[in-house]
Amino acid sequence: MAIYGGLPEEYPDTIQTEELFQDELWFVVAPGHRYANQHVSLNEMMREPFVMREEGSSTRERLFALCRTYNAPAPKIALQFNGLHEAITAVIAGYGANFVSSLVVREYVARGDLSRVYVEGVDLRNIIAICTRKNEPLSTAAINLIELIRNN
Repeated sequence: MAIYGGLPEEYPDTIQTEELFQDELWFVVAPGHRYANQHVSLNEMMREPFVMREEGSSTRERLFALCRTYNAPAPKIALQFNGLHEAITAVIAGYGANFVSSLVVREYVARGDLSRVYVEGVDLRNIIAICTRKNEPLSTAAINLIELIRNN
């Protein structure tokens, strides 16, 4: 059993996938940033420095794809980290913006450590799904875990 977030991928016929729920992708900045809690265009947002995850990060790839789709400039990478926590800490410190799963930053925003930026026309979602082996029964513990995730 594996739980993943991001775009679905091709899996062998022996793997079954099931979407559990969807998560929003948010632009976030430090509370003192000029775009904190503001509505801006994607082009305006892309003029800001970004704190990014490493190459290969699915959310990073989604941001670059978003820019290509809307013919917007690619984000200017001010800092790059190999860890999500490090990237969020740098955004809180004011080093730039980030494009991230709302599941990860929702509490930071609620506490006032981060602020959302509402980018006009952008409403991207992350699929949170589970992969299991086809034709193999799940244990009671696995079934309970899946139900816990679905209900929370």
